[in-house]
Amino acid sequence: MDEKIKELIDVSRDYGKNKSFVIAGGGNTSYKNEEFIWVKASGSSLETIDENGFVSLSRAKLKPISTKNYSQQSAEREAEVKQDLANAIVSTNGNRPSVETSMHEVIDYPFVVHTHPTNVNALMCSKNAAAASKELFGDDALFIPYTDPGYVLFKKVATEIKLYTDKFGKSPQIIFLENHGVFVAADSVTEINELYEHILQNINACIEKALPSDDALRFESPLLDQIQTLHPGFTNFLAKGISSNLIHHFVKDASTFDKVKTAFTPDDIVYCKAHYLFIPEQKEPLDLIQVAKSSVANYLEINGYLPKIIAVQGVGIIAVEDSIKTILNMLEVYTNILKISFLSENFGGPQSMTAEQIDFIDNWEVENYRRQMAK
Repeated sequence: MDEKIKELIDVSRDYGKNKSFVIAGGGNTSYKNEEFIWVKASGSSLETIDENGFVSLSRAKLKPISTKNYSQQSAEREAEVKQDLANAIVSTNGNRPSVETSMHEVIDYPFVVHTHPTNVNALMCSKNAAAASKELFGDDALFIPYTDPGYVLFKKVATEIKLYTDKFGKSPQIIFLENHGVFVAADSVTEINELYEHILQNINACIEKALPSDDALRFESPLLDQIQTLHPGFTNFLAKGISSNLIHHFVKDASTFDKVKTAFTPDDIVYCKAHYLFIPEQKEPLDLIQVAKSSVANYLEINGYLPKIIAVQGVGIIAVEDSIKTILNMLEVYTNILKISFLSENFGGPQSMTAEQIDFIDNWEVENYRRQMAK
């Protein structure tokens, strides 16, 4: 195995197994030389990735993507870009390359590690993301306002990288994406690690109130026993409920839950969908079930799908899906949403995705593919 690919595998696993950097299946990594780029396959796990978890592509065949004229219709355009990515593949190992392959290609450093760290996204998913990023990092980092993932985001980043390079004489090594995460690029893995340490030191210095430090515990609720009734027409749904001090902070009442009722990032939507249901406290179990039935029916009418995350006032949160693996991923992702919202108060408070941004992700073929891979 090439020594550089071994380094890529090692750095991928190092960040992949760290839950403060990579939640569920988020993030991707790459290495490139003059001829080829090796990028994480869509749906592969960074924590356990090996050589077969990467797709190798020709850089010469990727370069025209940045200048080619594609359809103005988003779905058609993304299909065209996907086909051009496929045409550039040298070795797939049976996988498809990350949708962010072109982003990795345009960044002018051999190693790129893209993650969604909790503390970074506390800044990126905050109301003061742009101003605070500038204050903390100055010209050492490039900040990109939220842009729909895929080709549009790639073109935005490519344009901003060129402007940055023309101004400073070098490409940016830190690229922050609002309501998304961060790309870190360098000539070596050692420098990647140093840059991440620098990022977190700067951000952590601004965090005055630490997260509640306790483990989540399972709880029992009549709603868990009645989950099939709440989700009529689906016979294979499972449910698990958890509670913690952090969860109690947000399920105290409807106003506290407002700060975590909508997705912050595209990954949140992939795993948990975009909207989360709050069930008000009831004195009697039967009343709780009836209120829950009515709330779920109303949610279904508004959103067109059943809720995957249900918050029960004063109790905890329930994740609903068709497998334990998927439920555990959902609980991990949604707990991260709570952490981001809590920590974002240090940067002006949380900023969720807009309805238009959510609609794009919900209907994007790439993210639907990731949903299936996650299962």
